[in-house]
Amino acid sequence: MEHIVALDDDRLQKQRKLSARVTQLADQAFDSQRGRCDWDSVVKKLDVPLMECLGRFDASLSSVPVRSLPKFVDWLPDDFLLLKEFVQRFPGTLTADDQRLVSAFMNVKQADCVMAYSMCIRPQMTTELSELITSYRDKDMTWKDIHQRVPGFASVQALTSVYSQFKAKVSSGPKPATIRVRWTDAETARVREIIRQHHSHGDMRSCMRVAKSDFPDKPLQSIESKLYYTLRGWQGITVADMERVKALVDEYGQDWTQVGQVMGVTPERAQRIWDQSQQHLKATKGWTSRELDILRECIRDDSTEGTTDNKSYWASDDEARLLHLVTLYDPRAIDWATISSELRRNVSACKLKYRQLRKQRESKMAAEHADAVSHAVKKQYTQHQNVNWVWVSESVGLSERECLEANQFGDGKARWIYDPDTFSWDMANRMTKFIETNYPRPLPVNYTAVSNYMWIEPDDCVKMAGLLRGEMTWTKDVLAKVVELRGQGMMYKAIAQQLSPNLTASKVSQAYHTTT
Repeated sequence: MEHIVALDDDRLQKQRKLSARVTQLADQAFDSQRGRCDWDSVVKKLDVPLMECLGRFDASLSSVPVRSLPKFVDWLPDDFLLLKEFVQRFPGTLTADDQRLVSAFMNVKQADCVMAYSMCIRPQMTTELSELITSYRDKDMTWKDIHQRVPGFASVQALTSVYSQFKAKVSSGPKPATIRVRWTDAETARVREIIRQHHSHGDMRSCMRVAKSDFPDKPLQSIESKLYYTLRGWQGITVADMERVKALVDEYGQDWTQVGQVMGVTPERAQRIWDQSQQHLKATKGWTSRELDILRECIRDDSTEGTTDNKSYWASDDEARLLHLVTLYDPRAIDWATISSELRRNVSACKLKYRQLRKQRESKMAAEHADAVSHAVKKQYTQHQNVNWVWVSESVGLSERECLEANQFGDGKARWIYDPDTFSWDMANRMTKFIETNYPRPLPVNYTAVSNYMWIEPDDCVKMAGLLRGEMTWTKDVLAKVVELRGQGMMYKAIAQQLSPNLTASKVSQAYHTTT
């Protein structure tokens, strides 16, 4: 017992020394311009993983002032993007310990980091942020540039939509009575002229500046609405527009400048109306003789259901002919109408039969691959008591991952039983690396392949993966170990790290109290 206590004291002493060393190097690596430490240099000097350095960092011993950024607008875009990138290293929801590591890495108060990250995953428009965006817009800054300065929103469209909705809802007092502003025909014609001359690539700012100078007596909101609804009315192409442009093309030819001038639109829009009218004509013109023949054949097939021409039975010759006809076309453009005519069956029956034949062929090939891979693995294991997956891959002509997924031979696979006293995380880390390399999120993990790679029973691999995620099974032995370590004065967090790298201290505490 005294020997165990001495070992724990020695381990705690080493941890204190490492904590002091990490804190000292972090203070030396502090960058006053960026307001945070250069943790890369600390990691290189100590040759210790970044997360362990952050965990050992003691803010109470540090002379570096912690930044306070309580508002979203206080964050610089670079700091915000760095926070977003760093938080992605943590799976799932951030725990209290994860938040402390983020705070140490960013040198920002923990509550402020949580606030900024919540804006990152669920951005919300606040009064301060709205005022900041308004100041940017007053400086004629584009929405794309504003989005780079406010990177929490998924896209420029999302930012503009949330900003517009927020501005519409916020009011300093009771809403004033709505005053309807009337626009004369001459004023409306001038608005259209402004749009034709100054609107390009979706930019309404130039139009707005000209309209404000031309209509100083109109309210700003009324001018903005007039521009918006006038432009939106132009964007819709009606049948009347297509008929008019066809008549003008017959008179002037495809002189889009002249046609657009007569229609009161830009040359580009006149050509766009013409193009859509041609598509509309192509879509609504009469049936060709070829199409009519196919239509009559389909109607005849439907009307003769139950006859030999449309019977559900497929002979082997018919199946072979169907497969041959399909191979004559590009898989993305199969002419089912022609195939249907050749086989004298309706289109739906041909498609259904082809899917069934393709599925049968794929299942047969998978079974053949599984037999070949299993035979090669059995030969390897019998001769060497080990499996060289590179050799198996070359011998059967499949990739290593396909071999791992197809193998069904499992003689001699080891069992994995968790023991908190003797368990080493080397095997678990090896399995984790294999899963992250071959089945990155969101791909589902194929535990048959994991079992073959580790040569451990599949159920035990699933249990090991759950333990790595912090899903502990509280057996009597594990609970006894927790009680023993608590009796030695060890903290819940230290016990959790010893049992599983992703186990939280709260779960250990809950299990301990249910036992005692």
